Amino acid sequence: LFHSSTFTQKQEKPILLFGAFGGRRYDDNSASLFEYMTENEPDYDCYWVIRKDSLDDERKIPYEQRIVYKDTIKGCLFARKAAAFIYTHGRYDITDFKKADTPNALNIMLDHGFTSLKKTTMDKLSTGELAAKDLLDWDLIVSGSEAEACIHNRQWCVPKEKIALAGLARYDRLDAIKKDVHADGRSILYMPTWREWNAKKISLAKTDFFTQIKSFLVDSALDDFLFERGITLYIYVHMWMREFFTEFRNNFSLKSTLILDQGADLQKMLAGSSLFITDYSSVAWDFLYLDRPVLFYQFDLEKYMEQTGAYIDMKKDLFGPAAYCPEEAAGWVKYFVENDYSTELFSQKMDAGKKYAFAYSDGKNCSRISGTIKKMLAEAKILLIRTA
Repeated sequence: LFHSSTFTQKQEKPILLFGAFGGRRYDDNSASLFEYMTENEPDYDCYWVIRKDSLDDERKIPYEQRIVYKDTIKGCLFARKAAAFIYTHGRYDITDFKKADTPNALNIMLDHGFTSLKKTTMDKLSTGELAAKDLLDWDLIVSGSEAEACIHNRQWCVPKEKIALAGLARYDRLDAIKKDVHADGRSILYMPTWREWNAKKISLAKTDFFTQIKSFLVDSALDDFLFERGITLYIYVHMWMREFFTEFRNNFSLKSTLILDQGADLQKMLAGSSLFITDYSSVAWDFLYLDRPVLFYQFDLEKYMEQTGAYIDMKKDLFGPAAYCPEEAAGWVKYFVENDYSTELFSQKMDAGKKYAFAYSDGKNCSRISGTIKKMLAEAKILLIRTA
């Protein structure tokens, strides 16, 4: 039982387990909060859960003694004893146990990124109501702004009392990194996101997805343009496209274009880039947080809206230019390079985007989230003692 293991007469410290990306990476909101709580909350034993066959991340786990491997005997024992699971994607970041198998552990959903550009998967509840797929697992979800909290409540059906308006944990680390890593105009980061409709393909080489990217980088002469100016365009391959990594490297390793290793420290790349290009990635909001230009290259917008959807109007609410064909996208890249990455044309939309997405920009998001978790753990301990 929870009260006889985590809170024993010996007053063992409560165990908090953190994870992300199904246990495949050390990154994201949960990694930032893990580091914060390990360093600032000595009354808790914090551990990072990761698979033994995980990616070799550039961002190393800073506390080797606090690594627990998923699905090992130790990992299962820790999951049984844990006071809380804290994750970005789902319980599978940490354990394959169902919630019923760990009934006394709190489930804290930090989420992978700011919610707006991609609708979440919905399931039908026993009441017939549609709700976010893993809603019944969560005891708390963290929102980055009032607007996101409204999406969590009204669209995902998360009760208001289970929503913490605290800001995204990873923005605190981004604040710290940008003090030491500066953009010099010679780096551009491109992050095309995953398409669910490509999930069953064994190759992307002949897909419209690859054709459009090739036309953007090669046929438009963008590669030559960037090479002549000493600018490197880095492509970051989405986590769920890792099986196609070799295809990306073989097709898009050009004169000015480099494919980042899967384990690259994305936040350091963001901090060192002068322009961010994506289609629907939530990382666009991270770049807005840095107050830098974002180009949305959405060559398949109609299909995306039909099969995935978004919570904002893609035609009106984006905070940077949108391009729907390779030539248009390349033209915008050239515009930003030739105008020293000026955001003047989009300043009003960027300001509106910041108000929409960022409730806080004070570097204290981790502190707020930690405080909320501590309060919940204290209340859970009292309840368990009373019912013991």
